[in-house]
Amino acid sequence: MRAIVLASGSAANATYLEIGNSKILIDCGLSYRQLVYRLKEKGKDLNNLNAVFITHEHADHVMGLRLLAKNHQMKIVLSQGTYDSLDKRYLGEINQDLFKVVRGMETIDLFDFKVMPFNTYHDAAEPFGYRFIEGDKDLVYITDTGYFPIKQYDYLRNSHCYIIESNHEVEMLLESSRPWLLKRRILDDQGHLSNEDSANLLLNLAGEKTKYIVLAHLSRECNLEELALGTYKRVFLAQGVDISLYKLLAARQNESSEEIIIE
Repeated sequence: MRAIVLASGSAANATYLEIGNSKILIDCGLSYRQLVYRLKEKGKDLNNLNAVFITHEHADHVMGLRLLAKNHQMKIVLSQGTYDSLDKRYLGEINQDLFKVVRGMETIDLFDFKVMPFNTYHDAAEPFGYRFIEGDKDLVYITDTGYFPIKQYDYLRNSHCYIIESNHEVEMLLESSRPWLLKRRILDDQGHLSNEDSANLLLNLAGEKTKYIVLAHLSRECNLEELALGTYKRVFLAQGVDISLYKLLAARQNESSEEIIIE
């Protein structure tokens, strides 16, 4: 299993996965040209793309969908709520047979791997995160959520790799020039995870199999890489957990991450 975060942030989101012989994307908020360009930089391409998994209907996650579907006959996997809420501007004349609606917390077989969609908590119609499973290897993708309930922790524990939101530093957000209503939206349970909340969540999910932690969806205005990474180190250290046990990375908006290889 291999992963590259092609873009992550409030402007555009897209992640590339190779699972067995399958190629998939998680979200397609980048333009088609940028998708092709960033993959080419990593020696990859979209030939024989099998599927794109949509987390929710916001533009920074779907605005590249129309051209992607025009150039590739891949499955589009998403929740019923997301399907019903997709802006027609991002659909064009997409063949409806390409869409595959799935339900949260139900593991399905798809191509040569399994995937479990799970509910996240964001101001969208029916947002999902995904756990991808290939044999004894797996990856959890969870962004755009204001919190995650303790009763669902067991569904996500002890993954080899977590790509997890670490959106903002609370003090930076509160002191920013953003309107108060936007600040409240971000801080709400249906908003985004702060650095502190993200670190505490991951502290409860990571296990002996965990090798990679990739911090995603960092705010350009209300966060800094060093703050996000530093918060993780501080929170883990406070609980006596050695953060050096994991490869800790911060995904970026304007450049792709290194290739993550799960063996």
